[in-house]
Amino acid sequence: MSFSTLGDMRQSFQINQTSVRLKSQLDTLVSELTSGQKEDLTQHLGVQQSQVTGLDRKLDLLDRFAASNTQTGQTLTAMQSVLSTLEDQRLSASNALLPINVSSTPQQVSTAAQNARLSFEATIEGLNTRLGAQTLFAGTSVNSPALGDPGTILAAINATVAGASTVGEVEARIDAWFDDPAGGFESIAYLGGTENQIKPVDENEDATISLRADDSMVRDLLKALTKGLIVDETSLSLSRAEKQDLQQRAGIDLVSVSADLANTQARLGQIESQVEEASVRIAAQQTSFGMARNDLVQADPFETATRLDALQVQLETHYTLTARLSRLSLTEYLR
Repeated sequence: MSFSTLGDMRQSFQINQTSVRLKSQLDTLVSELTSGQKEDLTQHLGVQQSQVTGLDRKLDLLDRFAASNTQTGQTLTAMQSVLSTLEDQRLSASNALLPINVSSTPQQVSTAAQNARLSFEATIEGLNTRLGAQTLFAGTSVNSPALGDPGTILAAINATVAGASTVGEVEARIDAWFDDPAGGFESIAYLGGTENQIKPVDENEDATISLRADDSMVRDLLKALTKGLIVDETSLSLSRAEKQDLQQRAGIDLVSVSADLANTQARLGQIESQVEEASVRIAAQQTSFGMARNDLVQADPFETATRLDALQVQLETHYTLTARLSRLSLTEYLR
């Protein structure tokens, strides 16, 4: 092999190396100009690399809180919707029961009882609402229903009031079934957990969702509905006048529940406000830390454009040399 041939090979190798280096620099500068961020952060940052790492950890934590708060907000919105349904059912049953009096016919009493039963069933259905795979009103037992089947619950209550011969006795047995710690509501009706859901809204604050289907307001609502519908059950030995009296009392009880239900909605609204305020704080922190990170990693667009112009001159010069040697077009060269 002649010396001239070896020289040609050496020259070709050097040209190829220069081509690779210039193209790599071109790709880097184009990427930096497009993204606005330095391509090689380790080289660019030096000792400041730890600051970016810390900011990235902080931003990741904030992102997780933001996502959690979004989900919590959706949960609270769904719970408020259920409470609105409960209010609709309370009002419907109340409007059906309050007009019952000594002049009401057996058919009117039965119709009012059927209305109360429908509201009872709809209330339980609402309290068993799920958002995604999680039950809303079961406390921490999100994988189980909050309340049992309406038919099962009513069968247990019917067994409890069987043999009661006065309105007062019926009411006392129903009250005990719902309110006693060892009563049927705790053992048969409520299937959820006894612990409240606790949602972290930021690093230093939690939101406690204390509303469950065993809440006293829920019990009072179901009690009143039960007293309104129970008169249509065959297990009761009440006179027509006593049935009318029991339904009137049930209607009045439903009116009383209205204030407790409104207070419950307000209580839930306070938790919504807490989550919203935390979300605003987190968004502000995300902006602040994001700007701090950008200040460290961003590529100066003017400097990048200047370097790109200088590189273009080098490319054109190198292309001219390469084209003379191999007769390449610029398009072929840049491939």
